[in-house]
Amino acid sequence: MSGCFSLLSTIEPQVNARLGQGPVLFAFEFAALIGALAVVQPLVGKASDRYGRKAFIMWGLVGLAPATLAQGLVTTPAAMIAARCVQGLAGACIFAPALALAGDLAEEGQAGAQLSVLTVSFGLGIAFGQLSSGSLIYFGFAVPFAFGGALALLGALLVLTQVREPRPVHAAGAG
Repeated sequence: MSGCFSLLSTIEPQVNARLGQGPVLFAFEFAALIGALAVVQPLVGKASDRYGRKAFIMWGLVGLAPATLAQGLVTTPAAMIAARCVQGLAGACIFAPALALAGDLAEEGQAGAQLSVLTVSFGLGIAFGQLSSGSLIYFGFAVPFAFGGALALLGALLVLTQVREPRPVHAAGAG
């Protein structure tokens, strides 16, 4: 997720040239993701408390793939802002439920350690996204975004096949 979020930052000159814009529009495009994330994430977090976390994470990653790819295909600043907003919506479906799931799965007394692994992974993802976009842009404008989208789909597959979700506490005694 964080790798997909950060693809844009390293290639600002190429984005501005492609879209015929200056740094102010780029700043709006960059911030659109955070704005969408901030508005939707609290709602998703609450919903994941009620309905479970894994499905939100998986479908968020599935939605992240085309939202990321779209950034490599857009030709106007408005379309980039829209793609970044959709990417923020997808990220909201991933971030809060993933943090909560990490806490849910932590052994007693290990929540801090579990969450630190997740936050370090987030930071490494940001660095990886910037490195990959800076390297892959030479193969075409859409290539870094296609790569990020493919990684998001791989992430969805891994969540689907490798992540278990604990039973909700309120359902454990239901019968």
